[in-house]
Amino acid sequence: MNRIFIITTICFFSITATAQWKSYYPTSSKKEIKKIDSSKFKESFFNALKSKSIEEYNQAKGLFKECIKIDGKQSAPYYELALIHKKQGEIEKAASRIKKAIEIDGDNRWFRFLYAEILFLKNNFTDAALQYQKLIKIEPKNEELYFNLAETYIYLNNLPKAIKAYDDLQKNIGLTKALSIQKHKLYMEINKKEKAIKELLFFLNTFPNDIEILEMLSEAYLLNDQQEKAFDIFKQISLVSTENGRIHLTLADYYREKGENNKSYEELKLAFKSNGLNIDTKISVLLSYYRLISFSDEMKAQAYELVDILINMYPEDVKVTTVYADILYTDSRYEEAKKYYLKALDKEKNRLSTWAQLLFIYAENNDFSKMIQTSEEALMYFPAEPLFYYFNGISNKRFKNYNKSVEALSMGIEFVVDNNNLLVEFYSSLADTYHALNKHTLSDSLYEQALFINPENTVVLNNYAYYLSLRKVKLKRAQEMSYKSNQIENNNGTYQDTYAWILFQREEYQQAKEWILKSLQNGSDQSPVVVEHYGDILFMLGQTEAAIIQWKKARSLLEEDTERLDKKITTRRLYE
Repeated sequence: MNRIFIITTICFFSITATAQWKSYYPTSSKKEIKKIDSSKFKESFFNALKSKSIEEYNQAKGLFKECIKIDGKQSAPYYELALIHKKQGEIEKAASRIKKAIEIDGDNRWFRFLYAEILFLKNNFTDAALQYQKLIKIEPKNEELYFNLAETYIYLNNLPKAIKAYDDLQKNIGLTKALSIQKHKLYMEINKKEKAIKELLFFLNTFPNDIEILEMLSEAYLLNDQQEKAFDIFKQISLVSTENGRIHLTLADYYREKGENNKSYEELKLAFKSNGLNIDTKISVLLSYYRLISFSDEMKAQAYELVDILINMYPEDVKVTTVYADILYTDSRYEEAKKYYLKALDKEKNRLSTWAQLLFIYAENNDFSKMIQTSEEALMYFPAEPLFYYFNGISNKRFKNYNKSVEALSMGIEFVVDNNNLLVEFYSSLADTYHALNKHTLSDSLYEQALFINPENTVVLNNYAYYLSLRKVKLKRAQEMSYKSNQIENNNGTYQDTYAWILFQREEYQQAKEWILKSLQNGSDQSPVVVEHYGDILFMLGQTEAAIIQWKKARSLLEEDTERLDKKITTRRLYE
């Protein structure tokens, strides 16, 4: 078997070498053939070709050089050496060898073609172009040569000559899309937009419904400040390619800019119904409706109609389900939004924004039980998301699970990065929780950190001030903070009550009364705490009967029994 293989291989290389020989010397004289048939030269040449074919290039180079020593007037070894040098990146050596081959046989197209390629690799584009021109004279129908010639002119930044090369090719092979596109691009590059447009129009005379060329033409018109012509082309494309959603989207923009809103919306609906426009583009358009829903009933109606189109087209797509939930949420339809967020989470648990929106709905509805449950589940998928720790912490605080609240908030705060607003919320909530645990030093420290980040945060200013007033410490600091919160938000009944209570603790009862009345006028008249405060202030002003009336009112506003209030009413005295 091994002997048979060797014999076959030798035969193969003999045939190959002979075939190559003919391509090198198609018009060799008898004298040359006789010289070439020299047994030693022929044996070396065939062995060299065999080594080259199995990529033993160094051995092949040695054998081709041996051929040159035997007969330096034969072009074939020089050509073969040039090929090997080119393959190995030895461009200068390749150039030297191929030039020698051309000196011997200047009419061989393969030699010139390789020479042109090597010159191009040397960035000698001018000489490469000359070689391609000579080759075109030899083979005027060879398309590759024209494209190569045009490419060398492009590298020379001589775009008009590149266009001329394409023109010459077109004369030989006729109108083709590739050539039209190439010439159009080059004309655009040299800022000859009218000629670029003419190239496309010339092609469209023969192929009037070619979508790619029509799209390029519309773009060229836009770049040439011929907007009306551009959109005439867009309209033509929309008729030819009814599923071209991108064109309908472009037309929607065009009509909107012209103030033709009905036409714009009709085109937008066609774009949404098109299978040719990807779902992400459609969703990005819908996202732009979010901020308009609360300002315009018309925009709201359009948003719902467009999302209905998507739901019908992609009933199982999680992104569509989520965007529908987002629209419902933006429209304050929280219960319906919740339903679709839950549906989305049933299909895909790893969408952080869906968990977050669901938690915001529970917060909006004061459903703290669901907040605990949902935040715990969300943290299983996103253990480094601080927002979920925050929701878990505040909901646990609501149920007086203070230690769990501290644990969640303390862990979550470690994951807050470049978000001072959220950081303030963590500090404030932790401070509230530590206050409930009577760890006042920690509580005060956290409030101070929150105010260091945002000294204008009215919630922190108010809460910190109120808790200081309850403890009857740092009352001056408390009064400054409370006053500041009221300056920033001057009709907030809760903040006014805090300021009144600080004045009460400082025994400034008349001023306290003025501020508590403001609080009651601004919506605090149904707060049992504020009404009780009013009673306490009246009592200290010597208005006992009036005070008892307010204490009884406060008692009626409470759902649970309070021994303290009952004792006040019964004994007609003030108790801490």
